[in-house]
Amino acid sequence: MARDIKIVGVVGLGTMGAGIVEVFAKAGLQVVAVDGTPELADRGRGFLTRSLDRAVSRGKLEAATRDEIVGRVTFADQLTRLSGADLVIEAVPERMEIKNDIFATLDGIIAEDAILASNTSSLSLTEIAAHTRHPSRVIGMHFFNPAPVLALVEVITTLFTDDELSGAIRSLAERLGKQPVVVSDRAGFVANALLITYLARAIRTYETGHVSREDLDNAGKLGIGLPMGPLTLCDLIGLDVIKEVCDVLYNATHDPAAAPPALLTQMVIAGRLGRKTGRGFYTYEKSGSGVVTDAPEPVAIGAAATSIAVVGAGEVAADLVKRLESTGASVTALDDPTRDTSTLAGVPVVMLTGGPHGGADCGHEGDCTCEEDATGAWFSEIATAIDRTAIVVPTDDQCGWIIAEHLESDTPVVPARLHVATRTGQIAEVASGLDTDPSAVSTVDATLRAAGLTTIVARDRAGLVVDALLYPHLNAAVQMLDSGYASATDIDTAMTAGCGYPKGPFAMIDEIGADEVAAGLARMHGETNEQALAPAPLLIEHAVAAKPFLG
Repeated sequence: MARDIKIVGVVGLGTMGAGIVEVFAKAGLQVVAVDGTPELADRGRGFLTRSLDRAVSRGKLEAATRDEIVGRVTFADQLTRLSGADLVIEAVPERMEIKNDIFATLDGIIAEDAILASNTSSLSLTEIAAHTRHPSRVIGMHFFNPAPVLALVEVITTLFTDDELSGAIRSLAERLGKQPVVVSDRAGFVANALLITYLARAIRTYETGHVSREDLDNAGKLGIGLPMGPLTLCDLIGLDVIKEVCDVLYNATHDPAAAPPALLTQMVIAGRLGRKTGRGFYTYEKSGSGVVTDAPEPVAIGAAATSIAVVGAGEVAADLVKRLESTGASVTALDDPTRDTSTLAGVPVVMLTGGPHGGADCGHEGDCTCEEDATGAWFSEIATAIDRTAIVVPTDDQCGWIIAEHLESDTPVVPARLHVATRTGQIAEVASGLDTDPSAVSTVDATLRAAGLTTIVARDRAGLVVDALLYPHLNAAVQMLDSGYASATDIDTAMTAGCGYPKGPFAMIDEIGADEVAAGLARMHGETNEQALAPAPLLIEHAVAAKPFLG
């Protein structure tokens, strides 16, 4: 089978197909670009020229180079024009009957040693190959949108695929300046299998009404550090596309986590497909626009507290004290059990960030028991010292559990979670339970906002919003690794190069700690009994052994 690829055919010249044409032409290959009618072929030419013209206007491409790239591409409306191609890649809609028809036609046009590739993002490549005369030459070459920008190419093999072919296509992807990940045929491959189930979970979270769309998007963008919030991303991809991939994943796995959420199905039926139709989770200026026109009016919130106590030591406490002091508030810092707790009397808001030594930041070596021995007694003193009407704000589960044992039953408690700052901001989550005083929630919300944090107010459930989105996503990556489908490095590469993640799932787990992720999942699973939230056995093994996934 020939491996000297000089002429490439691309079938289907929508946004994705035209982007693939641009990638090959920029790499110096001759490209024959085909769509079903002269009008569609001209539209594909327009996609290419406008993309290159934008690069020229931004100073990223010389005009002469643009002309050379365009000169390498021949546009046509007949598949017969692909007879001389060494490789043909289809980028048509995700419908099996369309792909099978195109490949069957190409079987009788291209040379027997030419390669047939599919850009499918979720359909079974094995089924596609089985409908051809020479299934050994069929392979997946899945680019990510926009193809000229995103670095990932998933190279998908089947049981039919020629042994040498995957290496040749991997080398070709590297020649294009891409980062290839070679995987076997499985629904959703790597990136979509992880991304789409994450988006489906986000949609289910939104449809409960427990969190606003803006807060949900902030949880993904600011809380996790992803390029954009999940609902914004759904609108960009297209809700019909999200549903199609959900259907494929669910049909292949019968995993409830992959099933299309009811709200998603309803929106697709209603024609609310996202930016392409001008309306999805958000309403846009016009079809194809990214300008949101239905942003909510700013909501008036309560007054921030002007006197606050921060109990605990470590980085979280120190950062919180610094932030609160910058607002001009009077801050009482209590980081040592030897200090007089009477200073807490009359303070209206008391924030708890850990035990007397700040938990993991105590500085002790070995099996330190200082927190275990001292926190309960210290919190008992704190509970006695504070006013009965003071708002108590535990910022981690341990603080919440311990302080609850010592407080009067009518003392207002508003749990909060302060997340590590990401490249786009820092999130503080404020929990509101059925019996929580709304005015207390409002005060805590306003106080944290005044301190420069972006706040999310959500129902008091395990994981709140940020961890409830992130931890199942990380768990799915561990399950993928445990299945032997892809390595931790390849999975991380798929999500960083293909989805723009700042860090891959396993880099995130190693940073957070496998023990913390497993414990968070266990709390969520215990609350809901949802199978997808049960910590993966491999995650538990890494947590017990304190062993990182990478390095």
